[in-house]
This record gives sequence, C-alpha cells and structure tokens, in this order.
Amino acid sequence: MNDESHEIRTENELKKNEMERILETMRSEIIAILALSPHAGYAWKGTTTDLLEVINAVVMSCELFDENGRRYTFGRLTHDICLRLNRHEPHNPRSYLTKARQRKNLHRPPLMRRYEAALHHSPRPLFNHIVKK
Repeated sequence: MNDESHEIRTENELKKNEMERILETMRSEIIAILALSPHAGYAWKGTTTDLLEVINAVVMSCELFDENGRRYTFGRLTHDICLRLNRHEPHNPRSYLTKARQRKNLHRPPLMRRYEAALHHSPRPLFNHIVKK
C-alpha cells in the first residue's frame, strides 16, 4: 500500500468516526428533548427544517426506542419532539427534508457541517435553539 492510499483511507476513517460522533451527539440531544415535559413551556427557536433534518438523521442512523420498546419512526419522533417543544407539527414533514436537500450549499452550509462547527462551541448545539417561554 502506498502512502497516498493510506492517507486517503485514514482521512475517510476520520470522517466516518467524526460523523458517528456527530450522530451520537444528536441522538443524545433528541433523547434529552424527549425527556422534557410538554407542559414545561419549552419552545424551538430554530428553523423547522433544521429540526426535522436532525430528527431524520437520528431516525435513519440510530436506533431510538420509545418507552414501550417500539422503534421510533420519523413521523412519531417528529410528533413527540414538536409536542415537547410547543412547535406546530407540519402536515407534511418530509416536504421540509426535500426543501433542505434543494437548499444545500446555496445560502448556508449543510446541517451536518453547521452542527459539527457548533459542537466546537457547545456540547449540546440543539439546546442553543430551545428557550423557556
């Protein structure tokens, strides 16, 4: 194996490890949000699109189960998170994901890149967008 292919493999492994760390942090933040009471008066101040992108990333890459041991689906997790953050649940949440894919790199960096950058400043970036009413 030459040095160049070893460097590429090492870089890809680092990217994979970093992505796993980001997704695990997102998962733990979603679990923390699920622990909030819907009546506690918390509200999401970020964009609905960003919130739904995080929910989708967690559902697609991590196993997350409810209190009855059932695996969360995108729709159920969206419902439960919106309930706890006093956010109107979108009628068609997947349309927000389509919109997010279309906007990537146009006006702002993709969510994963922004989340990774935010991790350098805060251990729980999602909670920077949650306020108590």
